[in-house]
Amino acid sequence: MVTNNGRCGNKSVTILFYLLRMKTNYEPAKTSFRAKTQIALLSLMTLFPFAPTAFAAQLSDLLEKGIYSEETKGDIDAAMKLYQQIVSEGKTGQAVAAQAEYRLGVCYYKKKDYAKATATFEKLIKDYPEQKELIALAQDYLAGEVSLLPAPWADGELLRMDIRLGGGFRIGPATYGASSGEANGRKTWKLSSRLFAGIQQLSNVEIDAESGKPLHSRWKHTLLGDVDAVYSAGHAELKFKGKEETKKIDLEGIVYDNEEVVQMMRRLPLATNYSKTIRILSTLGGGALIPLKIEVAAIEKVQVPAGTFDCYRVELSVKQTFWYSTDEHRYLVKFEAGGVTAELASIDRITPGQPVSYKVPGQSLVLAAPSGWLLDNADSDETKVASKTLILDPDATATSFLFISDLQNLKEEEKKSLRAYADAQIADGMKALKDLKVRPDSWKNLTIAGQPGLSAMADFVEGREKKTGYVAVAFVGTKAVQFISYTLAADFETFLPALSSVVDSLKSTQ
Repeated sequence: MVTNNGRCGNKSVTILFYLLRMKTNYEPAKTSFRAKTQIALLSLMTLFPFAPTAFAAQLSDLLEKGIYSEETKGDIDAAMKLYQQIVSEGKTGQAVAAQAEYRLGVCYYKKKDYAKATATFEKLIKDYPEQKELIALAQDYLAGEVSLLPAPWADGELLRMDIRLGGGFRIGPATYGASSGEANGRKTWKLSSRLFAGIQQLSNVEIDAESGKPLHSRWKHTLLGDVDAVYSAGHAELKFKGKEETKKIDLEGIVYDNEEVVQMMRRLPLATNYSKTIRILSTLGGGALIPLKIEVAAIEKVQVPAGTFDCYRVELSVKQTFWYSTDEHRYLVKFEAGGVTAELASIDRITPGQPVSYKVPGQSLVLAAPSGWLLDNADSDETKVASKTLILDPDATATSFLFISDLQNLKEEEKKSLRAYADAQIADGMKALKDLKVRPDSWKNLTIAGQPGLSAMADFVEGREKKTGYVAVAFVGTKAVQFISYTLAADFETFLPALSSVVDSLKSTQ
């Protein structure tokens, strides 16, 4: 799990992403099995500076034969017999025996006998505490073996959270959802997440329902990129949007996808003093394999907008803290990371395919969007804006807002006509956006909430990217209504019909 910096209005915010946004600057060593063996054998030489006895030399010869059988000939069973012989004949504390014990554990992993692999690695740690290099390698494998409880979430569950800066300013929402499915006759769960903090992040991970092992994931961050990962036995293939090549990551033992961890921790047998290390694959991190230590530090009572909960306080080795309810639901109640705090605001149940309906807070207006969209309140630092609604599509194609202002708070020239109001908003945009130019032939009359409306499109540049913006305005009763949306120029035409349906859905309840 990693932290990154984003911007929300004029406020600099730190956002979390790579878990969890997991994200870390940790760079795992890229060491082959042969190199690891050489490292371990080098440490063996430092322990025995004098000429080995004939017996030790004989065991060393057996070890070399075992490694040759395992890595060169691919005969794992023959290699295991040699390693077992060395372990049984070697003396307690003898480095060559420790090396054989480690190699034996690796072989069990290759044969997918994880129970025996775990027992072998644990024996190595107990019997050879001085072998620090080997113990570190063994612990990487032990990190994968996890006991999971049945999924505590309901099908269609959606947890909505408020993300705030340290001073309490709300910078956006986060959601975590779970829905059931099936793949090759086996039950699966699709774990999804959305997060907005000036930028957008979304992820979807399909996992085996029983084991939690990832099958497929997609992780998109509007600054870092978009990657699709397909998991198979022993490896994962990563495809980065905009790049032709596919990156193959070899996986040994049990590895979880970075983006399932927030939900997966709800299935751990959390209890006082619980501690476990798992290995996660950070797909947007280029395929980095990260050991993640999870510890229950305390049980605390936590008050959030959704209520008051008794919670396990879970500390992660990437300097992030999560609070999960101690009841059977194991709700994610709160988390802190990178200078921001997220608190549970509501627990909802979503029906697949059902449109999203939203009552604009403090207004006599309702809004609707297709299934999978996210509509949420967004705090505004503009005094003339009465309410600000965040409108996010399921693919994070665009960033869109609905602004409601009191007509009495507008400047006199803005009240003269819809065109004057729209021109004023566009003029504000020209001050902030590079090369903003309205398409002269894009002005269009429409109806918004039963009243005459007006829309237009504009092109601008953000960084190195060409983008297209959309504005639609109307006067509804005593309110000035304004829709704003922007996306990559190449995506705008295909996105516009869906956006138009949301604009058309606005209704007055008066």
